[in-house]
Amino acid sequence: MRVLKFGGSSVSSPDRIRDVRKIVLQTATRERVVVVVSAFQNVTNQLLECAQLASKGDQSYHALFGRIADRHKEAVDALVGKSKRKGIHAAVDELLNELKDALHGIYLLRFSPARALDLTASFGERLSALIIAAHFRQTQPSEFVDARHLVVTDEQFTRATVLFEETNKRIRAYFKQLSGDKKQVIPIVTGFLGSTEDGRTTTIGRNGSDYSAAIFGAALNASVIEIWTDVDGILSADPRAVPSSFVIPQMTYEEAMELSYFGAKVLHSATIAPAVAKKIPLLIKNTLNPDAPGTLISERADDWEGVAKGITSVDDIALLTLRGMNMVGVPGTSERLFSALASHKVNVILISQASSEHTICFAISKADVPAARRAVAKEFHFELQSKLTSLDEKPDQSIIAIVGEGMKGTPGVAGKVFQALGRNNINITAIAQGASEQNISFVIGSVQRNRALNVIHQAFFERAKRLAVIVVGVGNIGGTLLRQLHQQRAFLHAQGFNVQVCGIADSKKYVLSPEGIDLKSWREQLTNSKYVSRPNEFARQIARLEFTNAVLVDCTASSEVVNAYPDFVKANLHIVTPNKKANVLPWKQYKELMDLMQRRQKYFLYEANVGAGLPVISTLNDLIASGDQIVKIEGIFSGTLSYLFNHFDGTRPFSGFVQEAHQLGYTEPDPRDDLSGEDVARKLLILGRQLGMKMDMKDIRVENLVPPKLRKGTFSKEFFARYAKHDLLIQRRLQNARLRGAVLRYVGTLQGNAAFAGLKEIPLNHPFAATKGSDNIIAFTTHRYARTPLVVQGPGAGADVTAMGVFSDLLKLLHYLPY
Repeated sequence: MRVLKFGGSSVSSPDRIRDVRKIVLQTATRERVVVVVSAFQNVTNQLLECAQLASKGDQSYHALFGRIADRHKEAVDALVGKSKRKGIHAAVDELLNELKDALHGIYLLRFSPARALDLTASFGERLSALIIAAHFRQTQPSEFVDARHLVVTDEQFTRATVLFEETNKRIRAYFKQLSGDKKQVIPIVTGFLGSTEDGRTTTIGRNGSDYSAAIFGAALNASVIEIWTDVDGILSADPRAVPSSFVIPQMTYEEAMELSYFGAKVLHSATIAPAVAKKIPLLIKNTLNPDAPGTLISERADDWEGVAKGITSVDDIALLTLRGMNMVGVPGTSERLFSALASHKVNVILISQASSEHTICFAISKADVPAARRAVAKEFHFELQSKLTSLDEKPDQSIIAIVGEGMKGTPGVAGKVFQALGRNNINITAIAQGASEQNISFVIGSVQRNRALNVIHQAFFERAKRLAVIVVGVGNIGGTLLRQLHQQRAFLHAQGFNVQVCGIADSKKYVLSPEGIDLKSWREQLTNSKYVSRPNEFARQIARLEFTNAVLVDCTASSEVVNAYPDFVKANLHIVTPNKKANVLPWKQYKELMDLMQRRQKYFLYEANVGAGLPVISTLNDLIASGDQIVKIEGIFSGTLSYLFNHFDGTRPFSGFVQEAHQLGYTEPDPRDDLSGEDVARKLLILGRQLGMKMDMKDIRVENLVPPKLRKGTFSKEFFARYAKHDLLIQRRLQNARLRGAVLRYVGTLQGNAAFAGLKEIPLNHPFAATKGSDNIIAFTTHRYARTPLVVQGPGAGADVTAMGVFSDLLKLLHYLPY
């Protein structure tokens, strides 16, 4: 036989009750069933509220009672046929009148003892089971069973202890008589209720209907106890905090008890005890989705590959620490503390003690803090007076527990937990692990609870690495990158990467979506956004979303965005950028940013800073990491200057080539920015700092190809005519180079502690002499590459190749991230 329990959400409305009937009748075709039901959803709370109002002399309890009565009468009208309705209404009215009298008694006494609360609360299940049994009887023999006649308890009202010997005897006797009928009679049993040996009504604690199902299942040796609720089973984490949580198909009794103790809401830990004793499996099912397989809880759960089974949390926690040097080596201190807490009815949820013995740390419910203070003050009165002992408090804490039998004897589980938390800058205030190794628990600030749950869930349960991408700057490079991300989505997914663009901003507006932005319509979404784009405010809004793995991709040339980098890092973002401005900040500011990223364990990737999509930075890093020593880095770093000197052959004035390149869009809007050599100097500074050199822009010697008189003022087209007056100087330099069998190239050099950039005569047999178009070419001379430098060559500018460089950094980041 099978016991099926339906909670308040499963019997919340007539339609839900009809669904319950279908589920039960389908099961009843295969085996005998016992149905245990809760009160209609929220009715228990409303009944207790009525009692509370009545005890205060507040006559508004009448109106609330009226709403409860109307709801049950309407349920009878909806669920029971006309021919039977009169009799059921009479039975319901009898119960409602009894409830009314009980509330009136509380009102007259202005007092609501625990016994009266139990009697008041009992009407929820009694009314519910009566109406549901009547609904079943329309097509199937069914019987209303008042559990108060079967479940015997002590006199601890509101959380009575079940007296199992007498209870089991009564249950077995009743169902033996019931099973004698030839046609199956479906019993509808009130959950949550019992009575004392002399017949006074008791309740067996909140979540008691689950417990009732287990009591009946154990007494009757049921094959399975089914708990029907409004979720598909026990989830790997709270879905309100962790959207990627999923149903766990199987778990052991111990795993379920650990999870329920630490806050999992689907099942109460006491529920499992009678089932565990008889080794009866429990099946968690969804009334709204009965075809879902649910979660099976049994002695063994073999079909599971991972080490962890679930993550859960307990909120509204305070962490208290008893601290004192006079506690060291003194026997009995722990006994004194916990005995004192127990005498004040303080439930200790977690304990952590340092091996130094001078601190004992314990976590309790926030509601128990005043009682804990009194207990400690009384027991340690003299120690506290002497100032050698103190009681510290940390409010607003949460306990998070990772549970799983697979954690037993598996090395590295704790390391994986704390590495994941550390990488996301989540501070732990206390740690506890039981000797069973099935549970690792730790305490954190409540504000970090959701992030911690997502971080741990991602580390233990998610096969695909998640990365939330925030793109700032949607011009040529940013727009191209978004197109590449959209095109390569299938590739990324096949590699095990779940990459979603969750934020896009330009200089005016931004759009944010934790679920991801549709890259087919991102321009329309950005245009229609009402959010004004300010980098610091954008960073604050991102921080509120609490991404686990997230990256800022800065595709701007903006100093304002760079100045907000610290805010983005504090919002838990890595940074990938083609924007050179962060890497050429004044040394002090640059060092502060790098130190912050190191402290926060964030990656800063900038392959496209030098050579666009060319692997310049990565090549240099590989050389350094492999132990090679850099002797010299030399190269043509400017695509614009490369184009100019690759085409300047003396047949036309140099200024004419500059004007033509400007018209073709190969130069900056102000070509003096290219001709100044400052861009080459910035790239040398980036490479120098990559080598560990403490260097600023002022330390680099730069040849400016713009005469001093033309460097100031706003750029206009008149510049080209004025610049033409200086063509003769560059013409002569070209002629002199040719006489020596060389060509002119604008070259940046980093050698020793020196860096310089300027025009250089390059022999015709040198690789730099053979460049084409706007190619960049960089040569690394090292101890290993001493005779023949290692050369990297290719297009050093353009939206496609620069975006590719950024894309490659995103791929590196995905490989660097452990989870």
